[in-house]
Amino acid sequence: MPIELLDAVAIVEKEEKIEETTAIRKLIAIGFETYVAERYRSGKISLAAASRLLGLNQIETLHLFSEHGIKGNLDTDDIMHSLKKFAGA
Repeated sequence: MPIELLDAVAIVEKEEKIEETTAIRKLIAIGFETYVAERYRSGKISLAAASRLLGLNQIETLHLFSEHGIKGNLDTDDIMHSLKKFAGA
């Protein structure tokens, strides 16, 4: 692993007072969330697909994305999927 990444792990470990393996898992999760958010922002995946990848519902995913400064870009399929789930269809 590059020294820069090891340094990043050490910073998280120290700042959050967590074990190295926990720091690594946390950084990987943050990286994956950012990756999925960028794919969504660029229009390469839908909100439903992003939600599935992140293991969140669509409202939680939109909230996470808003924390990354990403506004929703819902399309008709996303809205219909949400309405069907809400209606129990």
